[in-house]
Amino acid sequence: MRYKSALLFLLSPLGLLLAEEQSFSYWDFHPWRIGGQMLRVGKANCEHRQGHVHYRKSNLFTTILIPVNYDNFFFPRVEFNYVTFDWNKNPKFTETHFYYMQFGLTYYTTALEKWKWIARFDYNLQIEHMSHPGQYSLYSGLLWGAYQILPKWHYHIGGLGYGGLEGGQVYPIIGFDYAPNEKWFFQALFPINYSIEYRPQERWNLALKIRPLKERLRVGSREPQPRSIFSYSSYGGEFNVRYELKYRLTVEGYGGVNFGGKFYVKDASGHNAIYVPFGAAPYFGASIDFGF
Repeated sequence: MRYKSALLFLLSPLGLLLAEEQSFSYWDFHPWRIGGQMLRVGKANCEHRQGHVHYRKSNLFTTILIPVNYDNFFFPRVEFNYVTFDWNKNPKFTETHFYYMQFGLTYYTTALEKWKWIARFDYNLQIEHMSHPGQYSLYSGLLWGAYQILPKWHYHIGGLGYGGLEGGQVYPIIGFDYAPNEKWFFQALFPINYSIEYRPQERWNLALKIRPLKERLRVGSREPQPRSIFSYSSYGGEFNVRYELKYRLTVEGYGGVNFGGKFYVKDASGHNAIYVPFGAAPYFGASIDFGF
């Protein structure tokens, strides 16, 4: 996420709403949004002759902007996700396709001078196992703030983490961004985003980005190792093209190389892990976000 672009539809209305010569309706900014994303990673060879792995993900979402006042906003969100994790030499389970719903609530505020803050909570529940939410739920949270040091510089602090599926972890958020002019934007933000972006025209944006990928899910009860838990983690580098129609539409396409990473498989209690490193593979994806 990037404050300057990902929240453009939220920030820009603030300036317009405060203009003296014009008045605007809430619906002029198309606050109800729907969209989706697809990502495909090619076959990656596992180390130590442990076969190969495929990872793919697609989702559909809907969200709406709910303003409290000029400085505070809520974004409830519902998302449907489809994940493919296919390790051809998997000794623990044969299941390769997974479906889950994600229910999220984001709070955004500019109430503190020179600060922008985001607080987000998400709840994931695998669709095939809704009758067992205790075993198939994942909780995650994010607290992220950006402070304007100088007009062109911000530093970022915060944390994000997850709990559920017999595990949990918390990561710090730390980094900076720099916008020397309206065309260039640089961001280094651990562990969320690393990017160099260039805007040749008002509606077009070109970028080089590092994309983190992470998934954590549980399989069913009829597998060789029932209710196994797996976690997939990797990073990729990509060339990214984005088109934006102010407030209304964002279309994005990207492609590059996944640098590899690792996945593990644990038993139903989160023990007896098998750790498998894997190598590089090409990937590509696309997304669309449309506002009503």
